Amino acid sequence: MASESHEGLSAMSAAATALQGHWRYCEKCSCLHYAGTARCPAGGVHDHSTSSNYSLLSGAGGPGQDHWRWCKKCQVLSYTGSGGGSNGPCSAGGNHDTNGSGNYRLTHNDSSAPGQQNWRWCRKCFGLAYAGGNAGRCQSGGTHDHSGSGHYTLSIDGNPPNGGQDQWRWCSKCQLLAYDGYNACAGGGAHISKPSGQYSVTHNDPSAPGQQGWKWCNKCYVLCHSSSGTGRGVCPKRGTHDYSNSGNYTVLHNVPNPGHDYQGGWRWCSQCHALWYNQNNHARCPQAPNKNHTDQLSGQYWIRHQSV
Repeated sequence: MASESHEGLSAMSAAATALQGHWRYCEKCSCLHYAGTARCPAGGVHDHSTSSNYSLLSGAGGPGQDHWRWCKKCQVLSYTGSGGGSNGPCSAGGNHDTNGSGNYRLTHNDSSAPGQQNWRWCRKCFGLAYAGGNAGRCQSGGTHDHSGSGHYTLSIDGNPPNGGQDQWRWCSKCQLLAYDGYNACAGGGAHISKPSGQYSVTHNDPSAPGQQGWKWCNKCYVLCHSSSGTGRGVCPKRGTHDYSNSGNYTVLHNVPNPGHDYQGGWRWCSQCHALWYNQNNHARCPQAPNKNHTDQLSGQYWIRHQSV
């Protein structure tokens, strides 16, 4: 999400300024967080709102089929053992980039294995897709092609317990398995974006109305205020927020209701400096002794919002 990137920007009406989409509300900490690194071939970002939590084992030498790796561009699990030097096409452009990924092992061709079955390899995009529903949009175009695939079984919601890495989730739009743990939530683990609408924030437009000085933290993915004198705020991923590579965001502040496509009820937390929604009971803060955000010293903020 480098400041010079235009990914996620939408062309709005002449009365609107440049807006960056793919922002979501987290049901655990109530913060606004960025989800635009999880690019979906069906458009936008992956939809994990109806997914269970899957766990994967990693490391060589154990049972199962290895050479499964995570793509840092689209977050999808991709098979890299086919040979030919290709990792398969990526919905974020080019081929999957699996640098920095662990080596994951999947239970393969074992009909007696506990867990959820009906997972298949796509011979076109090399991703792991669920074959028990619709065909799903493929990253190479069209729908997935599971011909020649083995049968894979995944640990779902801790069944069976395997001690592996969780926060893997199914996307209801493309059917692929994608990692959802790249961010960090003050409520523990990763942000959960269900049930969240789609939010857009004004990005890199110094002429836009509203309060400037808002930044994206590349550790926890939350939108925070970073003007001089307020410091960086405590990050749930330890230390303080890291705003390097962030663009400059502007949020409507202390204004009358700007219209039906905006949602009020957003506040700044003076403890962790995050923007949070104060209409629900999940206001977890990484700084406060009582684990709740505070709206003391905060104005009233409005975020452009499209309901699900």
